[in-house]
Amino acid sequence: MYKNNLRLIIITLLVLVASAAVHELMGQANSTPVINQKAEHALQSRINKTTYNLSISLPQHYSPNDTVHYPVLYILDGGLAFPIAHAARTSMDMFGDLDKMIIVGIDYEWKQSLTPWMTNRWKDYTPTKDAAFDASPTYTKAFGLTEGSLSSGGAPIFLNVIKTEIIPFIDKSYKTTTERGISGHSFGGLFVNYCLFMAPDLFGRYGINSPSLWWNSKEMFKIEKTFSAKNQSLPVQIFMSVGSMEGKSMTPVMTAFADTLKSRNYKGLTLTTHIFEDETHMSVVPAMISRTLKVLYGPKK
Repeated sequence: MYKNNLRLIIITLLVLVASAAVHELMGQANSTPVINQKAEHALQSRINKTTYNLSISLPQHYSPNDTVHYPVLYILDGGLAFPIAHAARTSMDMFGDLDKMIIVGIDYEWKQSLTPWMTNRWKDYTPTKDAAFDASPTYTKAFGLTEGSLSSGGAPIFLNVIKTEIIPFIDKSYKTTTERGISGHSFGGLFVNYCLFMAPDLFGRYGINSPSLWWNSKEMFKIEKTFSAKNQSLPVQIFMSVGSMEGKSMTPVMTAFADTLKSRNYKGLTLTTHIFEDETHMSVVPAMISRTLKVLYGPKK
């Protein structure tokens, strides 16, 4: 009787150990990184009647079946910037170089022609109307545009589109937190700068890269001055960058704006700046996207 009981106990223990081993192996299998998860959406704005192409990059292990939610980084000029951002985050995810987040590229319907891209971003990313630049042959000829096709000053409307249409759509479609970031380059950087002062509570992290701060007689300096007169705090994280070969209207102007922000001593502001040596306005794009991700979402030291 004793031997039979002992044998039963031993068999039971072996079964439990085997079950635990199988469970552990299954757990390891389930923890295998799920990478390169992407999605595409087309959103028709009811506000400005523009169709926005939204490209989604999901972090490792993203699953609709668990309870984990993620911060979101919105990237402008998604047609150009999103593939770079997705590749960079996929690479950095492998060794834990980034916090887990969702990347959303915002772009327009354009494939074989730059015309829809340029005309829409010109409208959406510029804070105010500048008729002289709208008619400038420098831009119309460079992009093969017809006279009168450029119309600036739509940033307030586009900001409303992001706030009331794009963000709610992403929040409904994916498991997001209320922690958001936004990043842009050139006119996109100008728009991100505009968001910083017009809707500082909408985003907490800002990638302001090669910003066109020369726009409309450097009006962004005036906007910042007005903001500083009413606000002593600006609890956000900012990465500002520019290429060293971008010219007098870009590199020193970005540096001057960053110096202005530092001089305000805004409470809660974390500002990081970088000048990419030997980079032009366009060659800097891959470098600034990677650095934006690293600075804004890299492991905190």
